[in-house]
Amino acid sequence: MINKKQILVVALVLVIITAGVLQYTYGKRGFSSRRDGDERLGEAVYVDNINGGTAGTDEDTGVSTGSAPVVNESEDFFVQARLERETIRSRQKEELQEITALKDAPEESVAKAHEEYLALIKRSEIEATIESLIRQRGFEDVVAILGTNGSVDLIVKADNLSQDQTAQISDIVVRHAGVPMDAIHIRNMR
Repeated sequence: MINKKQILVVALVLVIITAGVLQYTYGKRGFSSRRDGDERLGEAVYVDNINGGTAGTDEDTGVSTGSAPVVNESEDFFVQARLERETIRSRQKEELQEITALKDAPEESVAKAHEEYLALIKRSEIEATIESLIRQRGFEDVVAILGTNGSVDLIVKADNLSQDQTAQISDIVVRHAGVPMDAIHIRNMR
């Protein structure tokens, strides 16, 4: 007579075989097997960091052509600045989460790490709001960086900034970041 363990093993083997067959047939006919060159959701894209664009692939051979759209250097700066800021923030968040996850960590350090984590999230939200509102005022691009010391650095994509434009930007920062005027540092870049 067959016992419960043997039935369980047979059932698991059948599930694994079914999953393998489905994976094999999906790979042949599924969405991921298309060769039409269109981007697909979740697909990895090769990025050519030298020119800041994505490299194409030859549809017939599937080999990278290495050609990438040329990106303006100042556009590349703003994109790169945001990426670097987000990379640093992600690393800081991970470190703070590790501290809060420690079982034998003192309550004080866990509480402090939790506070710092929340402050980091708040700074990120404020930066995003400031950048969005400044772009709504007609500026092409901007990067805002809130420092832990209460200062705000802004780099605005513009040939030059008039006093009115500087005042508009400063007003947005004061309202959303709650910092004094002398803590705001605005620089233009083209």
